[in-house]
Amino acid sequence: MGNNELAKILIIDDEPMVCELLESMVSSLGIKAKSITQSLKVMDEVRNTFYNLVLLDVFMPERSGFDLIPDIQKAFPDTKIIIITGRADKEIVIKALRLGAFDFLEKPIDMDLLSYSVNRALHIQETELQYKKTRETLQHSQADLLRHKEKLENLNTKLIQTNQALTVLAQNIARERQETEKRIVLKTRSLIIPIIERLQHDKNLRRYEAELSMLLKELEDLTSGLAADTKIATSLSFSELRIASLIKNGLTTEEIAKHLHISPSTIKTHRKNIRRKLGITNQQQNLRNYLESRLEKGSSA
Repeated sequence: MGNNELAKILIIDDEPMVCELLESMVSSLGIKAKSITQSLKVMDEVRNTFYNLVLLDVFMPERSGFDLIPDIQKAFPDTKIIIITGRADKEIVIKALRLGAFDFLEKPIDMDLLSYSVNRALHIQETELQYKKTRETLQHSQADLLRHKEKLENLNTKLIQTNQALTVLAQNIARERQETEKRIVLKTRSLIIPIIERLQHDKNLRRYEAELSMLLKELEDLTSGLAADTKIATSLSFSELRIASLIKNGLTTEEIAKHLHISPSTIKTHRKNIRRKLGITNQQQNLRNYLESRLEKGSSA
């Protein structure tokens, strides 16, 4: 105990005068004391109240101190027991210590020895209780850490599973998008372009001949081999795909700018974006050759 005023001592002796004397001596140490003269009532008292220290007479008529030591320790293992005896026999002392007594005092009790023994017992008890509390705290902390670890592992497993599911979903979406774009290209080339070509030959629509030609050219550009190439079609925007088709056909930056009625610097910016989106990191690699090779791969596939 950090403060002896908080400690409690139980005195057990069949002689009332001894109990009265020890109560007075213990009280002078600033410690609360209570005494019992009937050994049969000891366990009821001990079970109802925690005593830091018990001053226990060895020889009593109803139950001896030897009988009480194990029972007191079973009820409160942290309680310290100091035996008191009128005969400081070696065998008696050894037997009491083996049963779990902390120390012994010989009658008549010397005040200095009593003070030393009591304070030493309380000091050791305080150290043991602090150690026990620290150990329990560490055990609780360890248990909490294990629970948190299990939760984190479960969460990590769920995140991995979710990530895998999202990856599969993204792959399926990308695959579906590619298939949809291919179907659009095929439909455009097989249905819409033939319709426009027939409209060009319609005499009643001659005044729209220029517009129909422009529309037909745009659709042919968009549905060229580059548009059918999955990587290019899904990576580039409409404008970039249009410029890529003109690059593939051999037009220079200036020619493309003139054809599309935009500045050459804008075409250069588009060229850089096209190279970046298609993953062309080697600046020495010719963009037109790359686009033509993609077209050849698409044709052979």
